[in-house]
Amino acid sequence: MQGLLSDVPLMGVLELIHTTRQTGVLDVQSDVPFTVAFMNGEVISGGILDWMGAEAIQASPILAESGTFRFEPRGVTGAPLAPYGHFSTDWARISDEWDQVCAVIGSPSQVFQGRVPLFDTEQGRSIRAVAREVDLPLFEVAQTVVQAVREGKLTPTGRFEWARLKLQPAGQRAVLHPVARLLDGSRTLNDAVESGSSVTDVREYLLGELRLGLRFAGSGWVMRDLVWEHRHLPAS
Repeated sequence: MQGLLSDVPLMGVLELIHTTRQTGVLDVQSDVPFTVAFMNGEVISGGILDWMGAEAIQASPILAESGTFRFEPRGVTGAPLAPYGHFSTDWARISDEWDQVCAVIGSPSQVFQGRVPLFDTEQGRSIRAVAREVDLPLFEVAQTVVQAVREGKLTPTGRFEWARLKLQPAGQRAVLHPVARLLDGSRTLNDAVESGSSVTDVREYLLGELRLGLRFAGSGWVMRDLVWEHRHLPAS
């Protein structure tokens, strides 16, 4: 089973796989590529590139209107993440609410600083870093930050978790792309910003490389955050 998301809504595809008790993997190629594994019609795993688990699936765009899908029957094993009806309802709600949250925060990669525990350091902290440290759901921490921003307790710094990456560009783009020419495997993306590239240019470069096939540990959450930022943050 395969098709265009412009012709068949993803929610309908998911419901069909569930009601026909299929086992296999659904691959969705949209602005955020992701997979969902089913066993006997129940969701057992999935995620965005290497960011796996329920949080990653529910951060994926369930209402994507463009792109393609392909379901491949294959042997997979695992326990359901939750009963399908509950999981799909939560997915639809959280996916929609993530966009509302990111309209305020940009993405969970953004670093915030202010009068809130764990963010009250000189340099501030990203939402992802705090969620990892306190072992709380990423969405829950993001909601807390939204409230703190609205109350004037936290301020975005314009710095991002993904900017700590060190890349070694290769091929023709390493010579031709102005951001790539600033990277040598020892310099971070933040170094590229400090050398004169705009955050927007560095973000677009990294997102473009991911879409061309660049992969590294953490590429899944990085791609998810970059797409949110591309949608919600002004060019800078």
